[in-house]
Amino acid sequence: MRRLAAALCLLLAAGCGLPLGGGVKAPGAVPAEQRQGGDIQVLPPAPRDDAPPDEIVRGFFRAQSSPGNAHASARAFLAPELRRTWRDNGVVSVLGSALQPASVDGVVNAFRVTGSIIGQIATDGSYSPVSGVLDIRVELRKGPRGRWLITKVPDGLVLSATDRERSFRARNIYFLAPPSSPGAAASHLVPDQVFLPVTAASADALVRRLLAGPSRPLGDSVTSAFPAGTAVRRVRTDASGLVTVDLTEQVGRASAVLREQMSAQLVWTLRDLADAFSRLRLLSAGRQVGVLRDRSDWQPYDPDGLIPHAPLYYVGGRRLRLLEPPPGPASASQQRVVDDAAVSPRGGSVALLTALGSGAELRTGPPSGPFALRARAASLSFPSWGSGEQGVWFLENGRVMLAPLAGRTLGVPVDGLGGLGPISGLRVSRDGVRVGLIVGSAKHRQLVVGRVAERNGSPRVVGVRPVAPGVVDVGDLSWESATSLVVLGRASGVTAPVRVAIDGSAIALVNRIGLELSSPVSIAAAPERPLVVGARIGGVNALFRDDGLKYVKEQGIEGTAPFYPG
Repeated sequence: MRRLAAALCLLLAAGCGLPLGGGVKAPGAVPAEQRQGGDIQVLPPAPRDDAPPDEIVRGFFRAQSSPGNAHASARAFLAPELRRTWRDNGVVSVLGSALQPASVDGVVNAFRVTGSIIGQIATDGSYSPVSGVLDIRVELRKGPRGRWLITKVPDGLVLSATDRERSFRARNIYFLAPPSSPGAAASHLVPDQVFLPVTAASADALVRRLLAGPSRPLGDSVTSAFPAGTAVRRVRTDASGLVTVDLTEQVGRASAVLREQMSAQLVWTLRDLADAFSRLRLLSAGRQVGVLRDRSDWQPYDPDGLIPHAPLYYVGGRRLRLLEPPPGPASASQQRVVDDAAVSPRGGSVALLTALGSGAELRTGPPSGPFALRARAASLSFPSWGSGEQGVWFLENGRVMLAPLAGRTLGVPVDGLGGLGPISGLRVSRDGVRVGLIVGSAKHRQLVVGRVAERNGSPRVVGVRPVAPGVVDVGDLSWESATSLVVLGRASGVTAPVRVAIDGSAIALVNRIGLELSSPVSIAAAPERPLVVGARIGGVNALFRDDGLKYVKEQGIEGTAPFYPG
């Protein structure tokens, strides 16, 4: 316990997150390099004429951190014939350790370069945590003035985690969630987090990436309103932040609904430019389509679908309660005996889970009732509405289940678990597309993320992959946003809330004090809402709220299972 207190106090004093495998930074102002107008780059040292060959090899890989002018700093280390053909736009390997160049059989002009790989950025910009070994061969020759020049090296970039942060930025490109029913229009968007070079921080780059379609990890779980064959004619931004997007004639021929959805996709995607984007003018073959749209338009397309100041629910005395209840009598859902619950962010439905003498039952309905029985089994847990449009998800005896808004409850197969172990936790993102699962046994439980896809007319969880292999003994999880989760787990020897980017590109302990004398068991997170931890302290269930500096115990409240709608 003293070790936990000391570790968290140290983190608090440092005033920053503890990065694990790439590091996540606390949300705040948009960094200057994300704004339109270019970056301030620190140029790496140029090759020296008298540098030995091993220094040339090291210098080449160090120089890859400078992306300007097609990585001109790195190309300066290459022989002229290779300088023209070496490709810097392939897969990016992210290193977990320093590169180690060693001469091959004592030959002065050949080196074997090794290191550990912790992640990769694919050509579509998607990030994947990996565990592998870099092992490449580099050859050199002497050029004019006796300088060693690299004549053979594989295409692609090799960057440290720090250099990746300097060279690439996570961008959210927005696509359409599946419609709630056949024939209905999509009601909200889904972000696709991709990494683009910092040199591509422009409206033109974001629009072109949007038209390229979703990344492989998101796949066919989303759609786009842009008709097939749509291409960019021109994108320009004026001094006021008005972005004019001129696309080909397919846009003008699309229906009014599709044009609205295209505008929403563009507005939400261009918001990533922060102050550099204020309004959108959409053109089709030079002709304006619709009216000018402000950056704050299309709020109903919000992926998380939450009202401002979304309420926090919890279970106290086996009743569903609100942390800050509105005036008036309690609803029917608050008068029933419950042990866990979930509230839909869209549609207002409630799921109530109650432990029985021999198992548990799950009921759903509006807050005022009635509540229909949806499942009864030996073990029911983790009710989760996701977007609320598909129904309520839950675990039944370790299987993923879905109780649709209408119709019978069905099992949802999960592909790709392999030998990862049994499923013990489940939360669906509020956009309804991604699924966070806790898999594994005992202290080896870990977080994996998949996506919901339709296969032969039925939902299925596909594309499952571990995103935080360094976080173990995971006990609970909650979606903080459409691209970020918070889990209760053990990382770097400390058990605490851990924030995890959806693709595993950034992981960090949530650095607060206040939980040292308690045993955290559950967690609740939502966009722009305080993180809340349910814990046992002195044999009593208590709620702790993150106030930005520490976890503060909610006085006079004995409760567990905190959650926001979702």
